[in-house]
Amino acid sequence: MTTSTIDGLVAFQAVAQARSFTKAGQALGLDKSRVSRVVSALEAALGQALLVRSTRSVSLTAEGEALFAKVSPLLAGLQEALSAAPDQPTVPAGEVTITTTADLGRAMLAPALASFRQRFPAVFVRVVLANDVVDLMGKGVDLALRVGHPGAGSFIARKVGSLEAGFFASPAYLERRGTPATQAELGTHDGLWPEVPKGQRSFSPGGAPPKPAVQCADFSLLAELAKLGAGIALLPTFLAPRDGSLVRVLPQVSLSNAPLYLVSRPVKPVPPRVRALSDWLVQHLRSAP
Repeated sequence: MTTSTIDGLVAFQAVAQARSFTKAGQALGLDKSRVSRVVSALEAALGQALLVRSTRSVSLTAEGEALFAKVSPLLAGLQEALSAAPDQPTVPAGEVTITTTADLGRAMLAPALASFRQRFPAVFVRVVLANDVVDLMGKGVDLALRVGHPGAGSFIARKVGSLEAGFFASPAYLERRGTPATQAELGTHDGLWPEVPKGQRSFSPGGAPPKPAVQCADFSLLAELAKLGAGIALLPTFLAPRDGSLVRVLPQVSLSNAPLYLVSRPVKPVPPRVRALSDWLVQHLRSAP
């Protein structure tokens, strides 16, 4: 007996008892339309009409009466057996899909996933890297790691940290071009930063930032250019290498902390595999430096 057959029998029993799809749905915590579809699927599988439906009432056919008499004690016994069984812990298993940017994926998500997989080897993670905001509902994505704004819609957002940004350059570049003492002097240097999105305040106190020598939304590429001496890069501090290949310029300038959110779909109940990864990321990212 398949799970769908059992679901159909439970729904049929509820309708037969209540003589109403609406009341059966309320008892089962399901939509009326869902109950109707499940019962119709059961009738199709059995090749028999079990209910007589009208706009005002629901009654049982002869086949429905016979099935109801047989199935009711069986379902009651099954429910009693399940109630008597000890609680079994649910082991998270299956696939979880998470999306974030390439920079966050490499620097922050990868270390968390490595330890997560050791703890939950039955959970398989599919990572979607994209700079654009991914539609979680439309693309079937469970979780998203986002900076600045969790996104519109009835999603569940948990703040897991804040990101700081600053200016960085290679020692060779600064030796060749000099070190700026103020933000205004950035206009005389080769800038490496992304385009400022519409509606967001520029890092430049004078309004629009100086036109960069290289404009790119991928901070990892900007960091590589800076290490090669191509200019002064605006980088999230978590991406700045600590091997001396880049040094902080204008250390007194610390750009506003951007909140980091873990966003999930409003699905209830939350599958154990999704809850396991979500809780793991919250704990890992909140404790990360």
